[in-house]
Amino acid sequence: MKTLIHVYRDGKYVVAVDLFTNVADQGITEKEAIENLKKGLEGHYKALMELIPRDKTKLLEINVPYAETTDIIS
Repeated sequence: MKTLIHVYRDGKYVVAVDLFTNVADQGITEKEAIENLKKGLEGHYKALMELIPRDKTKLLEINVPYAETTDIIS
C-alpha cells in the first residue's frame, strides 16, 4: 500500500506520522522512524481487520494526482 507521511525532527528523535491514519512513531534516524512507523501501521491495520465484519469490508483504490511525489520510500 502507499501512504503519505510527514517526517520531522523533535529534539533528538525523528518522528514519522502517517497522514491518513495519524499513526506515528519515532527513531534516532529517519530510516529508523520510518521502519518503526511501518511496524505500527501493520499493527493498526491488523487490529482494524479483527474488529470489522469482513463481509462488509471493501478495498478501494484511488489515484490522487496532487499527492503523487517522486520522493517514494519503499
